Amino acid sequence: SDTAGVGGYHLVWARDLYEVATGLMAAGDRAAADRALTYLYTVQQKPDGGFPQNSWLDGRAYWTALQMDEVSYPMVLAWQLGRTDADTWTKHVRPEAEFVMSHGPVTQQERWEEVGGYSPSTIAAEIAGLVCASDIARKNRATEDADRYMKTADDWAAHIETWMVTTTGHLGKGEGGPGYYIRIDNNTDPNDGFKLDTRNGGGIWDERDVVDAGFLEFVRLGIRPANDPIIQHSVEIVDGAIRVETPSGPSFYRYSHDGYGETYFGGPWQGEGIGRLWPIFTGERGEYEIAAGHDATLYLDAMLHFANSGGMIPEQVWDQSEPTRSGFVFGRGTGSATPLAWSMAQFLRLVVCAEEKRIVETPTIVAEHFLKNHQ
Repeated sequence: SDTAGVGGYHLVWARDLYEVATGLMAAGDRAAADRALTYLYTVQQKPDGGFPQNSWLDGRAYWTALQMDEVSYPMVLAWQLGRTDADTWTKHVRPEAEFVMSHGPVTQQERWEEVGGYSPSTIAAEIAGLVCASDIARKNRATEDADRYMKTADDWAAHIETWMVTTTGHLGKGEGGPGYYIRIDNNTDPNDGFKLDTRNGGGIWDERDVVDAGFLEFVRLGIRPANDPIIQHSVEIVDGAIRVETPSGPSFYRYSHDGYGETYFGGPWQGEGIGRLWPIFTGERGEYEIAAGHDATLYLDAMLHFANSGGMIPEQVWDQSEPTRSGFVFGRGTGSATPLAWSMAQFLRLVVCAEEKRIVETPTIVAEHFLKNHQ
């Protein structure tokens, strides 16, 4: 919108900028990624070390919720870019790490900006951020800080499964199986059947029946191995619950019962609708397949086919084969944001990951710490 004071997709989200920066780094433009981090630290970061939900270009906060993944990603980016100088450490990384220590692991909102609690994707970012901050602290001889951050990262990592994996869910293979990750847990009991409001008119559901693929962030960020049995089982659950085979290739919903998308007949979203398929999940799944030692061509080709004639990849693609009066085509873009910078960045990353047969944006310091016994 060009209306004064109205926010929207032209605001800056720290999370999306992190995703874009990793895409730029993968494509070889380290300087642009470095400028992104400078922006995050010198324009957007708040005096308390945290980050706004989003902001105008000049850093003025717009929406006011706290999303802990956004507070964590800049630490990961700083480590990846080798920004470990004393100034970055004292003015930016340390305040950020302290904020995560005092506010995490629970988040007011997860990466879809809708609900609070214990989110796999958010906690993955927090753990990776603290490990990266610990290393930066050590390089600045702040040994006590380094030890505190690592101890907390280890503690949160040790609780991942007890906080967010249900063993009584209706989507799994019954009691006694490995369990599966739920989208978000309102407390630390993923088996209590909490009634989750998925927002945007999506309804109220048993949290054990609401799944997404956010747990793949544990693999991407180097916290759990790709062959972890619960991760593997959760991938199967996701494939059964939110995967759709389109003429362009496979894609996924954000989560079960998503209401953020066009209406049933394809009319514009008016506060509630039906969430459609998101190309970024095709890319995230492709990266997971590479981490597992598999071929990701299926997912790479799908992302290519989701693009419009100008090569722009949308936020969402249409999920139905039946024609609608809106003219949307099964497996092609909806009326959603096109291009979505995150979609484009995810595609860039997947291309390079497929070429190098490894997840290029995994912070190696995190993977070395958590996966040393899984080699």
